[in-house]
Amino acid sequence: MLLILMYHRINNPELFCSFIENISQNHPVVLPGDALQKGELSICLTFDDGYFDFYHYVFPFLLQKNIKAVLGVPVKFIMEKTIVNKDARLNVPYDEAMRGDVYKQKAPFCTWHEIKEMAESGFVKLASHSKNHVNLAQGDYDLDDEIIGSKKAIEKIISHEVDTFIYPYGKVDNKVHSFATQHYKYLMRIGSALNRDWHNSNNMLYRVNGDEFLHMKHFNKIHLFKYYLKYLSNIIRKK
Repeated sequence: MLLILMYHRINNPELFCSFIENISQNHPVVLPGDALQKGELSICLTFDDGYFDFYHYVFPFLLQKNIKAVLGVPVKFIMEKTIVNKDARLNVPYDEAMRGDVYKQKAPFCTWHEIKEMAESGFVKLASHSKNHVNLAQGDYDLDDEIIGSKKAIEKIISHEVDTFIYPYGKVDNKVHSFATQHYKYLMRIGSALNRDWHNSNNMLYRVNGDEFLHMKHFNKIHLFKYYLKYLSNIIRKK
């Protein structure tokens, strides 16, 4: 089985990195498309929104410990470069970062320069997180712009294919999903469930809030069973 953990901001880097190191010592940590070991619970680490704290705290840790992760990039909010100091960038509140021009003034997100560096390291796989970080299941959004345009923008920077899309807010409907499957191999939402493999039966990958797994004891079979039941429920309901 496959457990995809979802993170946004990193509030306690020391505790977080210690926990992720424990995960890597007990389970295979994989990227989309990697082979899954039969009889093993594989873990995929995903980080939404491309906040600067990923580059500042998580990326150096990944390099040091030889661990790989997925970073979802919301293209609109990524600037080419910035002169804003790191402390200011790290301390923009989560609920303010995407408001108005805050992303330009305080640079709470990674820059394209930082993103390219991480992608070239081989330890960070980039995923599109749309262009404008909108709920694609609500409103008549330009899917070409949000889904295809964001993909092309990232590929222009890193010079290789982006095959993973993370639905903003975990929201998606059948129309959007049908469109996205034409352009991406791996599509992720929230779903709060385990996965059978990299595609399941509906080409949808479910993620679980990483904050629900705070200790290694949460990886026992009893705790994981409810996420397996949710997987079955999602498949039956075609969600």
